[in-house]
Amino acid sequence: MSEQRDEHAASVLRALIRISRRGVADARTAGIRLSLADQSIVAFIVDNPGSRSTDIAREFLLNRSTVSRQLANLTRLGVVREATDAAGRGRPLELTPAGWDAYRESLGILQNVVDAQMGDWSDAEVAAFAAALARFNAAHVPTATADAASAPTTPQENPHK
Repeated sequence: MSEQRDEHAASVLRALIRISRRGVADARTAGIRLSLADQSIVAFIVDNPGSRSTDIAREFLLNRSTVSRQLANLTRLGVVREATDAAGRGRPLELTPAGWDAYRESLGILQNVVDAQMGDWSDAEVAAFAAALARFNAAHVPTATADAASAPTTPQENPHK
């Protein structure tokens, strides 16, 4: 890569870190305060219905005991529970009604931040940015599901809410 490309790539990384930090700080104004790790796990469960703690550990490259502690906290908060699995395999996870409320509230807060940041952007600029981010994210192949592209990404798209 050229030096200029390296600088641009580093700028993208710094911007993504700032966006993540800001989003977590803003989302902590929600009724149920979720850390970045909590938000990531909740979003993973939404995007991957029926996922298990081992799927989360594999996706985030974490030790299973780390995931277990995170899930214990989310369970204590009343956000996540183990679902009954008819096949009897493992312990699939799901959001509780309070978990869905927390998820939707966090998404709403974050969406308001994005909308405010892009308030003076044209529709074409928003579309171009969305396309660039989609391309950027498409480079990652999820490990926990065979087809994450078809997984619901918003509460409106998820029939399990």
